[in-house]
Amino acid sequence: MVNKKYIIYVLIILTVLFWGYYFLWDDKEDNNLIFSYPEDDIVFAWKKIPMSWDDYINKQRFDKEFLVSWNSLYQFYLYIKRYPLYIPYIEERLSEEGIPKDFKYLPIAESALREDIVSSAWAWGIWQFMPETAERFWLIVNDEVDERFNFEKSTDAALKYLKFLYEEFWDRTLAAAAYNRWEGGISKALETQWVDNYYDLYLNEETSRYVFRIVSIKYLILDYFNKKSLIDSIIWWVYENPETKIINAKSIANLVYWCNENGYNYKSVKVLNPWILGNSLPLGDWEIKVLK
Repeated sequence: MVNKKYIIYVLIILTVLFWGYYFLWDDKEDNNLIFSYPEDDIVFAWKKIPMSWDDYINKQRFDKEFLVSWNSLYQFYLYIKRYPLYIPYIEERLSEEGIPKDFKYLPIAESALREDIVSSAWAWGIWQFMPETAERFWLIVNDEVDERFNFEKSTDAALKYLKFLYEEFWDRTLAAAAYNRWEGGISKALETQWVDNYYDLYLNEETSRYVFRIVSIKYLILDYFNKKSLIDSIIWWVYENPETKIINAKSIANLVYWCNENGYNYKSVKVLNPWILGNSLPLGDWEIKVLK
């Protein structure tokens, strides 16, 4: 009879050899899944993050977020798979509004590009709007309709909010931090601590990590494009938006009946329009997305 300890030892040795081969074999450069970033040139919103000897803590903060994001490979792969669904549209709108394209990584940090996500703090949608902030920027939030789940409208609202925050602070990094903390919280922290920038502020843990998390996602995704062929072979395929069209409606008494009368699948209409919370729409000017 074979000794059980012997079998265990053999399995351990084989496991170590397998993973050693997987991670260390470097005959082909593409086999390397070690992500990297330009160590001394980390930029957010057109400005270099201070990482001199006097600012050594910033380097540690960034490196921590980079490693945390990198080691969440499952989540990272989902970012990449969802990327084509949302980021091209966000990039286009950022360009139109004159906002640095680094802000396209903000909704990834906020929601992992999950359109249906609801946080424990009751923030909803890709841009994670709280109800009061959503209503400040002209999104409808009630029991029948919640436009925080309308990707295009919530994106427009988020960009309006970011422009408002920039005009409050005249600093893109503080605007990003205020998106997370609320402008009043950042203003008070700047005033009481007698500083004028995000990197010198002592903040709650979430906001202290927030900008560094956005930037770490930026450099992970940039490095993904350097390793695209390898990673795409692992994740197989990325998601694509279906071909859709917009149907205008004034009101809908019963969405199931409306879909049936107009030849649309009820499930696909609900999936494409998660902002329709119930089974009807009140009087208004509604744009309903349907499959072509």
